[in-house]
Amino acid sequence: MNMQKLMLGVFRRLPAAAIRRMAGPPQEVDGFTLDPYIQLLTRQEGPDLSQLPVAEARTIASEMMRTLNAPRRRGVVVSDERLPGPAGPMAVRHYFANGVTRPSPLILFFHQGGMVLLDLDSCDTFCTILAQTCRAHVISLDYRLAPEHVFPAALEDAEALWDYVIREAETLGVDVARIGVCGDSAGGLMTASLCQQLRDKGAKVQPKAQLMVYPWVSSKPETSGSAVSCADAFPLNQTVMQWFMGQVFPKADMLEHPLANPLHNELRGLPPAIVATAGFDPLRDQGKAYAEALKKAGVDARYHCFGDLSHSFLAFGQVSRKATAASEQLAREFATLLEA
Repeated sequence: MNMQKLMLGVFRRLPAAAIRRMAGPPQEVDGFTLDPYIQLLTRQEGPDLSQLPVAEARTIASEMMRTLNAPRRRGVVVSDERLPGPAGPMAVRHYFANGVTRPSPLILFFHQGGMVLLDLDSCDTFCTILAQTCRAHVISLDYRLAPEHVFPAALEDAEALWDYVIREAETLGVDVARIGVCGDSAGGLMTASLCQQLRDKGAKVQPKAQLMVYPWVSSKPETSGSAVSCADAFPLNQTVMQWFMGQVFPKADMLEHPLANPLHNELRGLPPAIVATAGFDPLRDQGKAYAEALKKAGVDARYHCFGDLSHSFLAFGQVSRKATAASEQLAREFATLLEA
């Protein structure tokens, strides 16, 4: 464990009043007050990732997320594997809790990072929470990133993973009637779009449920709401978001791609969904709009806004107990949908 991670663990155990004094006056937006433990993070100066070469930005972002993740949950077996993909072998991380009976539920997980940054370590702890709470296998995908790989390469990888687990379900010990898909931020977009693709193609097996956390579900320009009030939020701000867009969609007309805009597509006939947002996030209103649109389309959709948290909170367990509590709540609710 590095020294910074150790210190964050110490801060996490300090009383909120002590952390508040260290963090400064409460940070507020749209009626929400930021968790002081996360606010303390915002005081740490760091480079503007959008001004760095992509390779350097990836190194810094990945190290930050590894530092902010809490330790893995005990009793979860973890292995790194390689599975066949559309452009060659794909790296995945496979989690399963000790004592899980076969056939078991399976969750496919797609990580955050704007389809430009981050990797299998980004939400490693949350994947162990999912495996433990849902008594399920979890497979996290290291999908291809932009700008090296042209959109929708990441979505092609996600669909290839789905096809693989359906094809190999018996060998994997998976119950095809209880397969869920989950992702945060860009991974939320991948989750939403994969569910739409499988429905549109009339796939014989459809996801049992979907969980999208602070999802990116629209690539259309936004000039109001949380996109403006949280334009300077931590760790995702509008500058970084626009940088992501430029890397993923080098041509302006690509912003209209249906797979980049699940919010604006037909939503009827999709699996039950949980959508969770954070108060301090420029994507907050997108996620809320998606939950409302799903409900309007007749989909069983549950919505939560964790107003005192920020974007990326699934990875903040080392510093914020509220982030951990939110992660555990979402895992519990997802478990109920997979077993319904």
